[in-house]
Amino acid sequence: MRLVNWNIERNDPASPKAASLIAEIGALSPDIISLTEAWEGSLEAFGGYVLAAQGVAWSRQATGERKVVLWSPHPWADIDPMEQAAAFGGSVSACTQIGGRNVRIVGICIPYHMASPLGQVPKARVWEQHERFLEVLMPYLHRWRQDGPVIVMGDFNRRMPRTYGSLRSYKMLEQAFEGYEIATRGKLPGIEAQTVDHVAVAGAVRVTGVAGRSAVSPEGLVRSDHFGVVVDFELRG
Repeated sequence: MRLVNWNIERNDPASPKAASLIAEIGALSPDIISLTEAWEGSLEAFGGYVLAAQGVAWSRQATGERKVVLWSPHPWADIDPMEQAAAFGGSVSACTQIGGRNVRIVGICIPYHMASPLGQVPKARVWEQHERFLEVLMPYLHRWRQDGPVIVMGDFNRRMPRTYGSLRSYKMLEQAFEGYEIATRGKLPGIEAQTVDHVAVAGAVRVTGVAGRSAVSPEGLVRSDHFGVVVDFELRG
């Protein structure tokens, strides 16, 4: 089974950049898709079932923009908008069927270091929103890993292992994901670079392959400031 995780840099679904990315994602035949900095209708062409989380605005944005968009060919159940986390970034959690099993899927967009809610005066301190999001997320993550198969994916806004930025906030990130396998840790095959867009798994999920996908189309179009992540996996037991 396969999932695709991509930050599409707020590109409107009608734009050539978004259309090219969505076409490439479709050609990968994923079972689960997570988009960050996307639009409500970004995955409309896939049919199936979509969950979208607006999250908090850090700059002016269009009505249809969403911090997180999740897609599955099967219905979503036990939906949790994680409202406390959504006050700082973007997040949504729900269960869906994968390979006949019930799996919890979590889509997150963790605030970047300079993030501050639009219009807030004074602005949030550097790394403040990032750390507050992790504080809220941590107990969720620790509970979910006990409950059964769980996949967490999205824009973490940190390379793993750490290459820059606050050591304190990075330690919080590692602590939050204690007990999870970070499938995207280190340089990704196909890109040979580290990513800030990650996939973490726990429970009966076994990762069988990881690859990066170029943000540049074969025609030379730069489609996003993030490259894509593809993770193949299987469910054990």
